[in-house]
Amino acid sequence: MRKSGLIFIILLSFIISFSFSTQAAFNLYIGEHLTELHTPLKRVNGNILVPLSVIADYLAVKIEMVDETRFTMEFPTKTITMQIDEVNALVNGVEQVLEVPPMVSNNEIMVPLRFIADALNFRIVFDNQQMALVLVLNKDMAEYVASKLADPDWESRPKSPTVFTSSTDLDEFERAELREIVFLDGPRSRVFIDVQGYTAYESVLLTEPDRLFIDLIGIDGDPLPVLELNDPIIQRIRSSRFNENTIRIVLDLNEATHYKIHRWPNGGLEIEFNYQIGDFQFYRDANGIAKLAFSGTAQPPFQSTSFHSPTRLSLDFQDTTLIGGYKEFSVDDSRVKQIRVSQYTPSVTRVVLDLTAPLTPVSSGKVNDQFEVIFFDGTAEDYQRYTLSQPEVDPYIAISSDAEEADMDLDDSEKPLKGRVVVIDPGHGGSDPGAIGVAGTFEKDIVLDIGLKLGELLEAAGARVAYTRIDDRYVSIFDRPVVAEIVNADIFISIHCNSYEGELAKGIETLYSPLFLENFRLAQIIQKELVVELEMQDRGLRPRPNLHVLNGTSMPSVMVELGFLSHPEEEKLLNSSQFRARAADALFNGVVRYFMQQN
Repeated sequence: MRKSGLIFIILLSFIISFSFSTQAAFNLYIGEHLTELHTPLKRVNGNILVPLSVIADYLAVKIEMVDETRFTMEFPTKTITMQIDEVNALVNGVEQVLEVPPMVSNNEIMVPLRFIADALNFRIVFDNQQMALVLVLNKDMAEYVASKLADPDWESRPKSPTVFTSSTDLDEFERAELREIVFLDGPRSRVFIDVQGYTAYESVLLTEPDRLFIDLIGIDGDPLPVLELNDPIIQRIRSSRFNENTIRIVLDLNEATHYKIHRWPNGGLEIEFNYQIGDFQFYRDANGIAKLAFSGTAQPPFQSTSFHSPTRLSLDFQDTTLIGGYKEFSVDDSRVKQIRVSQYTPSVTRVVLDLTAPLTPVSSGKVNDQFEVIFFDGTAEDYQRYTLSQPEVDPYIAISSDAEEADMDLDDSEKPLKGRVVVIDPGHGGSDPGAIGVAGTFEKDIVLDIGLKLGELLEAAGARVAYTRIDDRYVSIFDRPVVAEIVNADIFISIHCNSYEGELAKGIETLYSPLFLENFRLAQIIQKELVVELEMQDRGLRPRPNLHVLNGTSMPSVMVELGFLSHPEEEKLLNSSQFRARAADALFNGVVRYFMQQN
């Protein structure tokens, strides 16, 4: 593949999968022992949930039910409190947020494995040889568990633990070391703390003066020189040895603002601060199109909600800090009376439009030095009817059926996708195999091949292409949409294969977020091209408001499910290089048609 495409590879930690709940078809080792699973592992929103009883048995943990839904896990150094169906948890009394809450399955409490591993300084690997997840313990915990499992009086001791035998590297962790602190350019103020190995951390945001403390626990190395910055948020970064076990990183801030901390898989932490937005104005352009303009460090993703009695529209801009505080102003418009802007939560700026008639956001983008949300005069249903009524454009007007041969004769001005930026997101990868076919096919391998083939076609047509991955490695569901934001993409296409219990389900479907209606038009075009080209069952369009990989983008985005690996015939098709090339062709045709209908 040509190297001219934009390639962005952003890594974090562990396993993702389909965003709905499904059973995970692999084994689990804790330390060296194969666990006995009376209830199968579950995959929910990219997280693996394991039975609480397995944690108790194989980690020698005392479990106490505080009440009918709340429980504690008492480890030697940490006490973790969780509650069924609640995302808030406590680690040694400090509140933390779970990506997915504990839940009940087959009368068994299921808990998120990754959260427990992070809290206790464990590591998770996926062993392809045995099709198994392995929870690798640190030295102290491994010794504690070994002593408990050897104690005949330990009531939860597994009856016949099976020893792990595999080529997977289970070497014990070395003590982590601080190497460097790097300020990362981009639309958000971001800092990377380069740590060799795994480190636990604690963070706290303080005011008067505004600063963020990050304590790296169990770490070697000397404090680093002060890093002075000319940044809207961060003044400087300094470090010091807090005690023999802890290095403290202090980020002096110009203004207190919310932040997130992401753990990188091979060591290190990335701190990411909110987007900064403000100066909101409402107007109509020369064509009478309603627009909301605002300033900001980048175009943040947003979610919209319509309300009745009274009629109003709420726009929640995610991961943002409002510059200048609360604002309220009247609007002289046939549909909008008043607009109110406030910091709704530490990470959400809420804009409320008081309306006299329905108004629906359909697009957004950057114009000169500001950002705009573009509205349709009517309801979401009105807009869908409007898009369905628009005439289709023949996608082959600018690209002939032998476009591959003709491409060499085209200059840049004749290429139909010149100036367009497309992000291709091959799902899963690395430690996350995705769906596994009945004959052992890994979803991650199929979708990567299709994604790379699609990229070649798009580049030949003049597009710039960015990938979330170009080889077999893990990329977090939270980092995949970040790639699209970094390159200011026009569209985002996530490629997956499907799976279901049994072997009956088959066909193609396209998922989209209904929170952003231009997604519907892109999904409609892509789905039609796939069904016609691949001659497979049409499972239709599926609105999915809860997929972060789609909600995290501010541009039109879709997730395609290219057949079922759980269906033997479709697994054979997906293993065919000819079929994968046809799938890439269909996706390419859909992209071209989408952009041509915009012109």
